[in-house]
Amino acid sequence: MEQKEFFNSMAYEWDTYCKHDTEKIKLILKLLGIKEGSKVLDVGTGTGVLVPYLFTYVGVNGKVTAIDAAEKMIEVAQSKYNFDNVSFICGDVLKEDLPKETFDYTICYSVFPHFQDKLEIIDTISKLLKSGGKLIICHSQSRDAINNMHKKASEVVAEDNLPDMETIKSYFQQVGIRTTHQIDNDEMFVIIGEK
Repeated sequence: MEQKEFFNSMAYEWDTYCKHDTEKIKLILKLLGIKEGSKVLDVGTGTGVLVPYLFTYVGVNGKVTAIDAAEKMIEVAQSKYNFDNVSFICGDVLKEDLPKETFDYTICYSVFPHFQDKLEIIDTISKLLKSGGKLIICHSQSRDAINNMHKKASEVVAEDNLPDMETIKSYFQQVGIRTTHQIDNDEMFVIIGEK
């Protein structure tokens, strides 16, 4: 089974299987400082966990673009959320043509370990940022918890690890992103960079 098949097979029960701490999500997004009217790219949106929060932050004049490679994940997200200024794209960020636009914020929430070439994904999505735009890689669990969960979940994702903070900071630096915030503790993993 390939990664995309795995996520498609889990899509309809994902929200009961994966619980996300609302307070931690709010804290993480507060750190990002999303302004009303902003354009946000939600990379690997899954079932759209962040969509209602992002919609609240950007308001009716902002825009959220949510992308995921697993079509069934996108189906679930679309069935849950119907906001005029939220668009869903089924596609691979590295392979598909994304909208020909730039974003104020690019978010990788609970998805980064699943990218095989982590430097390539950071490079690709950083190019979609406006000058001064922010990129965040975040999880509402610790790095160890994420890596252990993947080992136990399925052989398909067993090797999908979240690198340590210094490795991600070096990736940011290589593509011209300056790290502004980092949290790596028992509660969450967050790194924010600015272009």
